[in-house]
Amino acid sequence: MKNNVFKFAVTLGLISAITGLALAVVFQITNPIIAAQDAKALERGLSEVFPGNYEFIKLDKPIQSSDQSVTINESFLVKDKASGKNIGMVVKVVVPGSQAPIKMLVGVKSDGTVSGVKILKMNETAGLGSNADNPKYYVNKKDKITFLGQFVNKNVIKDKLVPKEDIIAMTGATITSTAVSKGVKVAGEAIVSYLKEAGQ
Repeated sequence: MKNNVFKFAVTLGLISAITGLALAVVFQITNPIIAAQDAKALERGLSEVFPGNYEFIKLDKPIQSSDQSVTINESFLVKDKASGKNIGMVVKVVVPGSQAPIKMLVGVKSDGTVSGVKILKMNETAGLGSNADNPKYYVNKKDKITFLGQFVNKNVIKDKLVPKEDIIAMTGATITSTAVSKGVKVAGEAIVSYLKEAGQ
């Protein structure tokens, strides 16, 4: 009986060790691939939220958010390649959603005008909050304006960016609409403040 228990324990230990080793090997192989894919996705995202002939320079430290519920993880100065001038900034923002944190990119020009917003990752309710980045879901069907598209050319200083006031909320997704709007507003204000202090 004791021998059987010992053999079982040894077998279980070997299986655990082999499984752990296999997982470590898989991680070593897939991690660089995932990192490269993330880097490409970020590069595409930067160009999407700030389209044009620009260079994106990552700051050593992200700029500070004035709201504890809005986290700014990364910040990129946007430099015009022709003139060499900094004309705005793109930040990676995380805000609490209805189901899980929403990660997005927010691009804002130095005058406070929103150049673009892109969702990087979210887990909102299917058919409701998930419509935030649906290119076929229009909050303004007549002009074919998407939920994220309506932020473009809004001004983070002059406009409230509040759903049901100057932002059209998604049907049945008030929490998601509010979360994204707040993220854009807070990130935009932080960008304008940083650029002003830096004299740009």
